[in-house]
Amino acid sequence: MLIKVLLGVWVVPLLALGFNPSDWEVTDLPGLYEEVNFRHYSGFLSGAEGRKLHYWFMESQRSPSDDPVLLWLNGGPGCSSLVAAVTELGPFSLGPLGVNMTLNPFSWNQVANVIFLESPAGVGYSYDPTGVYVTNDTKTTEDNYLAVLDFFEKFPEFKENEFYITGESYAGVYIPLLARRFLHDSRGVNLKGFAIGNGALDYELHGKGIIFFGYYHALFGDDLWDQITSNCCNNSISKDTCDFGWTTTDPACTEPVSIAYDIYLNRGLNLYNLYVPCGTVEGLPTSLSSRHPEVTSQYASKELLRKILRLPTSMEKTNSASPNCYNQDHLLLYYNRRDVIEALHVEESPLRWVPCTDTLNYTQQYETVREVVRELIDSDRLRALIYNGDVDMACPFLSNGWFVRSLGVTPTSVYKMWHTGTAIPVISGFVQTFTKNVTFATVLGAGHKAPMDKPAEALHMITNFLSQTPLE
Repeated sequence: MLIKVLLGVWVVPLLALGFNPSDWEVTDLPGLYEEVNFRHYSGFLSGAEGRKLHYWFMESQRSPSDDPVLLWLNGGPGCSSLVAAVTELGPFSLGPLGVNMTLNPFSWNQVANVIFLESPAGVGYSYDPTGVYVTNDTKTTEDNYLAVLDFFEKFPEFKENEFYITGESYAGVYIPLLARRFLHDSRGVNLKGFAIGNGALDYELHGKGIIFFGYYHALFGDDLWDQITSNCCNNSISKDTCDFGWTTTDPACTEPVSIAYDIYLNRGLNLYNLYVPCGTVEGLPTSLSSRHPEVTSQYASKELLRKILRLPTSMEKTNSASPNCYNQDHLLLYYNRRDVIEALHVEESPLRWVPCTDTLNYTQQYETVREVVRELIDSDRLRALIYNGDVDMACPFLSNGWFVRSLGVTPTSVYKMWHTGTAIPVISGFVQTFTKNVTFATVLGAGHKAPMDKPAEALHMITNFLSQTPLE
């Protein structure tokens, strides 16, 4: 009885003095003039050593108490998940001038509760009180793990819901490491699976995929291809026999490969979507993205590719012929507005918001996450979706398809088309399922950001994954 009295008298008041979700609810989002049918919250979660990670949590539009909780991470490393929140899979779409918000009819929070987490500290509004932004994959994993635990402490009503970790690009490293952390110590979190979009999963396969993708998409001709394959492929052209400078230092191989990489990176092609022309957004007062390309996601992807491809320093300077294909000025303008900062409850952050930070000192510790993913799928506790836009140049579908097949899994279906639409089914990509609950899918005509390029198809794909419904 004494315990009950103590709980009734003291614990409830202590909770009342602590975190109250209503204090962090976003009730008036600047620029949005439409009614929303869901609650959303924004604030900070605690990482290690006092670091604070910003989150924006969107409850499901369908059934918050029953629908899964989906964590979304952007890559970089150093890019903000708030980019995806208003340009890809979030419930809001920011207009090109950074003023007005509209509702996204293909938001993933139609079928799930979605957490957009800015990680690691130094990204977006997330910060370290010490002002030191030196980190790596291990530290980022621990911060993300603690932040998720803190989220479920703050929102305990969601802790029994199914939990999925998702994201794109360098999140192909973040996601498996975080999933493994929960596999080893779940703390009651109901992790059911993970989905990786256009991931940086294996650097060696990545480099090989870029050369094959480039040739078979006519980015360079037979003369260069023959020069590369005759000097790099040991008399047999395949991913297993070709070494495009990964281990060899023979100039007969590395020099033509460098020419191919230069075409790929520095000649004005759209790294995120081969078939989308580069351009600018009309109506913005100045081109912040053009004056500061180092804070854009495209620049971050190029820097990641240079590390993946082990390019010489002579190629590490951004070529003037390679424009910024995705103007992110509207994001810079919007997220640095005082009324937006107040609406999102992030006044305590000392940082100016940028799409991708150039001040983060990040050490990449994993050139492949193959063994980590193998551990996850061998547990027989998790389901995995690896998906790719098929015209992404930054993280080609070839590389990630090869990665899936390197996991020691066996196909359980043929490689086949999948469709969206009911009255007139539309081909939306290709899919193959494997043992150990692994699915590999492509999204037809999508680039690096599949939910942005093909929003209806991406929503259909994630809906089917969450509901364990095969893509057909």
